[in-house]
Parts: sequence; structure tokens; C-alpha cells
Amino acid sequence: MKRSPILPILLSLLTFVLLAVALWPQEEPTATVVVAAADLGAGAVLTPADLKTVIMPLESAPADGVNDTTLLVGQSLSVVRYAGEPVTARHLGPAVILAPDERGIAVRVEADTGLAGLLRPGMEVGVIATLPAPSDDFRDDTFFAKSTLEGLRVLYVPPSFQARSTTAVYTTGPDGSFVAPPTPQEPENEGVIVLAAGTLPEPVLFESADAILAREVNTGDTEPTEGEAPTVTWAVPVELLAALNAADAAFTLVLMPEDGRGYTSPGFAVDQLSAEE
Repeated sequence: MKRSPILPILLSLLTFVLLAVALWPQEEPTATVVVAAADLGAGAVLTPADLKTVIMPLESAPADGVNDTTLLVGQSLSVVRYAGEPVTARHLGPAVILAPDERGIAVRVEADTGLAGLLRPGMEVGVIATLPAPSDDFRDDTFFAKSTLEGLRVLYVPPSFQARSTTAVYTTGPDGSFVAPPTPQEPENEGVIVLAAGTLPEPVLFESADAILAREVNTGDTEPTEGEAPTVTWAVPVELLAALNAADAAFTLVLMPEDGRGYTSPGFAVDQLSAEE
């Protein structure tokens, strides 16, 4: 009995089709992203002519990308964006402009001490510096923290530390179906924050906690009055931060209220928490 030639032909065709599907180039998912249409300077107020949308591979698209130019028109850029670079919410805000008596200086902070996710350029923060405590007064293994400066303006925040936009990027697969945006990268453990520090001397006050508390209870004022004599060290803020950088101090940034009042800090050593005499 003769075998039908149809079956081998069908099997060959099926094999060919499967191989063709497997080897056929697959169209990669893409995203629609707003980018700068030309080189844009910091402080520029965005117009429709400054922006355009492009299609880019999903893996290259920023996780916080914007897909509609109208969402950004009228906003000001806080940083320079070159033609073709994505423009997202983290690039918006007041431009980095220094006053004549200010200088920009960088400090390295950890994610948990650098207010990661909260900072934006233009905000004002205070700085607490932590150093190994003087061995004459405390144990060798303890640390001393002191509120050092306040009212420092934030000039630059690395992307991993910035507050992120919740605007999703439209993405499509080969068949036109929606594809979820890429998972945002894990934030870095540390980063460099650039602060605007003054060039005029400011007092750094040292006073015992008992004296501060007694004055607060009696007068309701944390500021020393005439006749009181806290220890005063005069320092130029930008030089003070540079010296602390060189001493490998750890910096903790703190948020400031709009109507915050100044205060005198005695500083605190971890050794003071010990019950040992």
C-alpha cells in the first residue's frame, strides 16, 4: 500500500511555518516620550515649539516619562536639556541662580538622611553634621551631632533622590496592545546634593541644654538675649561645609517650615544615651 505524499508535504510546510515564525524579527515594544525639540537653558519657560514627542524603545524610555507636551507647556526648566533629551517633571522648577553672596557646594548624603523622594530644587533645608566625638569628653566609639546651618537652598538633586512624577508613559507592543512601563530602578543608597551656601560669616552657637530649656520656660524664646553668653563660633557657611566634607562628616538634611524660627543647639553625643557612669 502506497503512502500518501500529502502528509510529508504538510509536515514540511508546518515545519517551515514554525521556523519562519521563530526566526521572524520581533518588533520591540515602544513608548511615546516628550523630548526637547532644541537646546533649552535652565529657567526657560516651555512653549509648544520647545517640545516634541518621539517614539523610542521601551527599555530606553524614562520610567517617569511624559507622553503629552501640553502637560509641560508653561512650566520652567530647572536644568539644561539638550535637543532630543526627555523632559519630565523632575526637570521642572526654578532655575539654579546664585545670589552674589552665595556659592554652590556639594555634600554627599545617604538615601535616608538626604530626604530621598522629597527634595526638589528650590527647597530650603537645614544641615545636621555628625562627627566622631572628641575623645576627651566622650567614649572613643561615640558620635556627636550638631545642627550646623539652616536656610540652605537646594540647587541640584540627583534623579534617584528626586520626587517622581506619577505620569505614565503610553507604550505599545507589536500588536498595538498596551505594555506596562519599565519598573523604576531601585534608588541609590547615596547621592550628591548641591546646596547654595552663603559667603558671609554666620554665628554657630553652642549652649547647654539646661540653659536653653530654662530660657524657653521663662521667656518662651530660644534665642539668647543680651547678658547671656553662649559659646559662639563665627563661620562662613560655604567654608564650614567644605571643612566638614574634608573631615568626612555625615550630613543629615532636615525640612524647614515656612515660618520656622531660629534656635540654639547644644549638640548631642550618642554617649549621652548611655546609663553608664
